[in-house]
Amino acid sequence: MLKRVGQIFALFFLLSFLTIFQLSLISALPDGFRQLNLILIILLLILFFLDFYVSLISVLMAGFWFDILSFNFFGFYLIIFFCTICLAQWILKNWLTNRSLYALLALMVSMTLFYNFLAATILYLFGADYNNIFLVQASFWKTLAYQSAWSVLSGLILFNLAALVSKRIKPFFLQKKSFI
Repeated sequence: MLKRVGQIFALFFLLSFLTIFQLSLISALPDGFRQLNLILIILLLILFFLDFYVSLISVLMAGFWFDILSFNFFGFYLIIFFCTICLAQWILKNWLTNRSLYALLALMVSMTLFYNFLAATILYLFGADYNNIFLVQASFWKTLAYQSAWSVLSGLILFNLAALVSKRIKPFFLQKKSFI
């Protein structure tokens, strides 16, 4: 029991640090680098490498920090992260049955697309400007392309890094093990 509480506190501090890092440093970088969505990548990696329960706890922590520190309405990031992780879990269970590098890359790209479309749709529905549809704006597609590229790059690096560090991860297929 004490081990689980310690793991949850470690996860809380890690996600708190990454959220502050995302909102303070990464958002201040030039345009291409600013599109790195570190929290979404970490949440998907937690789901992929650990389990759904840990990813839900992570969604609550990261979404809470993002909602407090951002200028969108409270609950915006909780809704988006929760829907994204639930869809990712469903895709992992039903379509991507093995845990391979290719499954991780497919999951990262598809969830980046879903995350951006859901965020833009919610902002469009609750925004005051209904004349500007996000699907015809070049900035939306540019952001989507950059975030997809960052997701693929980080998925390649982190999967191979995890394969080097851990003995339980084979170069292409993973065995599922619960963290908390």
